[in-house]
Amino acid sequence: MSSAHPSPDDPATPAADSHAVRAGKRAELNVSASAVDRASMREAMDPANESLAEALRLSYRLLQVAMCGLVITFLFSGFQSVPEGVTGLRTIFGRVTGEAGDESIVPGLKPFWPYPVGETLTMPLRRTVEVRDAFWPTLGAKDVTLEQATDAADANNPIRPGRDGSVITADGDLAHLQLAVEYSVLDPVAALAQINPEQVDRLIEKVLEGAVVQVASQFTLADLLEQRDLPGAEIRMKMQSRLDGLRSGIHVTSVTLTERSAPLAVRNALRRVQIAREDMKTALERARQDANSKLVGAAGPNYAEVLALIATYESHLTAGHQLQADETLHAIGLRLEQPDIGGEAARIILRAKASGSTLEATLATETRRLAGLTPSYRENPRQLIQQLWLEGVREVMSKQEVEVFALPPGIGHYVIHVKSSPDVMQTRRDVELARKKQAAAMMNFDMQSFQLGSKQIMIDKPGRRLDKSGDKGFGQ
Repeated sequence: MSSAHPSPDDPATPAADSHAVRAGKRAELNVSASAVDRASMREAMDPANESLAEALRLSYRLLQVAMCGLVITFLFSGFQSVPEGVTGLRTIFGRVTGEAGDESIVPGLKPFWPYPVGETLTMPLRRTVEVRDAFWPTLGAKDVTLEQATDAADANNPIRPGRDGSVITADGDLAHLQLAVEYSVLDPVAALAQINPEQVDRLIEKVLEGAVVQVASQFTLADLLEQRDLPGAEIRMKMQSRLDGLRSGIHVTSVTLTERSAPLAVRNALRRVQIAREDMKTALERARQDANSKLVGAAGPNYAEVLALIATYESHLTAGHQLQADETLHAIGLRLEQPDIGGEAARIILRAKASGSTLEATLATETRRLAGLTPSYRENPRQLIQQLWLEGVREVMSKQEVEVFALPPGIGHYVIHVKSSPDVMQTRRDVELARKKQAAAMMNFDMQSFQLGSKQIMIDKPGRRLDKSGDKGFGQ
């Protein structure tokens, strides 16, 4: 049911009252439906409601599955694989887990509570840290070698702090170093309780730099450059002492000085000095080897005992202890006659003993000969002398190198100019040569070995000839 109102366009209504009429009037629309209509409407809305309910159920199921997946993923995120060479520990709400002394983890895949409930802290079990720039000069371009930088160094361009690294030595000089330190983690609980794992290398570098400054102040520049292992060992001890004081649980395995150098401006001069020292060591070693070879050749491997006796003998002579010097000289003689003495001394002694035996045999023969002539000499000495004289003349005159000249009697004073025949001269040379060969064969040694030059003769000092009086020979 509806009610009609006058239209504003009705010509009978004045235009001025059209607005008032619209403001004061209203229209109402009432829809009345029967029960049949409401049932039809519900039947039309049921499929939509069912679709909406099904969509809500499906969304809820998907949400449940997603939540279960998130829970499973969260739980499985606690599994962590620890590689070889890594150590660490596990915490639950910040507290370290594990029995006392067995808190560190082992390599492998292990389950654990995920973060933020649990957390696994790891750090390398062993690591090497290099310090290249802290004590090393700036060489310029990257491709410049140390030798090239040394050749181009200028004494008027000094080392600048902040740009060039260096360390002060005990003698006030500067040195440049590059180092490498190797450390291992013995107590991960102490290490991770004191240090952030990301800052361990930084801590090692700082402790190393402090130890280098302390140790370098105890070595001279030459010792720091030449001694191979001692500086590194001292630096390692200083570092370990500092890390133990921090209770870091870190053990310094080794410290190596990979590079060491004097300031570049003086490195050339120092290099020449080092070369000269090496040459000196080489020459000294060669001299020692030559001396040892000569001493072994003189008295065999046991020459040291003979030298000690000779030194004792000379000290007694210098001090004026003649009795002790004589006793030592006798001891030297006995020692040289021992069978373990070799070399030239043993050969000389053997030749001396052989010569003594030969001389003794010769003297014995002469003694027997003289003993046989004694009765004849006592009966008629003049006749025996004349006979021996004639035998001597006959022996001399019968030699091939002797020439005999006959002169007429009655010549008082005469001067003879004689030129021997070539045959006789050659015979004399052959005989003399044979005599020298025979003498050398009998003696079997060079007589020049016993001759001393004028520079070897000392007047007021003991000599190497071991003269019993000690007033001549080559002195100390």
